[in-house]
Amino acid sequence: MGIFLSFRQYDSETLEKVHQINLAIYDDFAKVCERNGINYFAISGTAIGTLRHKGFIPWDDDIDIAMLRDEYERFVECAKRELSDKYYLMGPEFDRKYYNLKPHLVLKDTTFVTNEAWSAGYKPGFFLDLFIYDNIPEDKNELAKYHCQCKVFTVLWFAYHVHFEKLFGTQDSLAGKVKYLISFVLGSILRCIPGSESWIWRHYDALSKKYRGKTKRYSALSDYGMTYMYVDEDEVFPLVELPFENTTMKLIRENKKQVARHMGSDYMQLPPVEKRTNHYPRELDFGSFFKDSEK
Repeated sequence: MGIFLSFRQYDSETLEKVHQINLAIYDDFAKVCERNGINYFAISGTAIGTLRHKGFIPWDDDIDIAMLRDEYERFVECAKRELSDKYYLMGPEFDRKYYNLKPHLVLKDTTFVTNEAWSAGYKPGFFLDLFIYDNIPEDKNELAKYHCQCKVFTVLWFAYHVHFEKLFGTQDSLAGKVKYLISFVLGSILRCIPGSESWIWRHYDALSKKYRGKTKRYSALSDYGMTYMYVDEDEVFPLVELPFENTTMKLIRENKKQVARHMGSDYMQLPPVEKRTNHYPRELDFGSFFKDSEK
């Protein structure tokens, strides 16, 4: 989410392949979770797609999965053992970094490069978005303060990694160009300071665990929507399993309530074209995926 989402329409054949490869990644992820008793649930566009379309939103191109912190940490250990032949984990805590603070499960030998990844020099493959849901304060004033603290480090991480000077041409408005100019200056300064990347990550990581085990409310701290995309503990379990394309997707028990809170009460209505978003890539390569799947 955040400042980087835009929209560009895929041709139907390419979009179908994008959906197929995302479903294959999700299937491998879900099997590992099932074998190891790890809970997860869909959020954002994937949750809306499940409820409204019983699958992908027609123009969407990824799958958004959330996990409570304890479940995520268990998944990381299982993924290293069971998925390392086909996948790698990408994010601030891993050897392979990315321009945002969200971890990803990435399919090897494929390519899916957005403008932001390109500007930062990254060339990842197709991936599953993993949103870590950490404890957040339930008091509104305390949450507002915590949100500001988290946002500072999120912005610093973006600015450090994304070379905004390469992206000025993507902004049509003066406000957008000014925002990118400020981000460019900030990033240039940060990249001149030795150790700034690790400093940002250490402080964000410590901050993300500030309320661990102290509240019954959870949200994705690296997302700009953390104050309204939250879930309460009594809303989550038991998880429900609903149809999604040729498989099923898990959502929290109070899924309609959470999706309305996060995405708006009219989420069952198709948005106008100008409000649609996806992650149309600058560079895309399916590798040998479809050749291998035909064997």
